[in-house]
Amino acid sequence: LNLGPGTSVIMGEQAFGHVGAGGSIGFADPEAGLAFSYTMNQMGSGILVNDRAQSLIDAAYRALGYRTNAPGVWVK
Repeated sequence: LNLGPGTSVIMGEQAFGHVGAGGSIGFADPEAGLAFSYTMNQMGSGILVNDRAQSLIDAAYRALGYRTNAPGVWVK
C-alpha cells in the first residue's frame, strides 16, 4: 500500500486496503488468506499507519510464516 514518496505500509504484494484518519488501517491479502483491521479508541494526529499498527501487521504475517524481503514486502 503506497502512501506517497518515502512512506508505505509493509504488507504482502497482493494486499489491498486503505488507511484511515488517525492511524487506522484495514486490508486483505488474498495470497496469505489474511484480513486485517486496526482501529484505536483514541484518534492519533497523523494519517499514516503508526509504529504500533505496523508491529501488529508484522506479527500477523509472522504468525502465518511470512518474512520480509529486501524491498520490505512480506513473502512466504
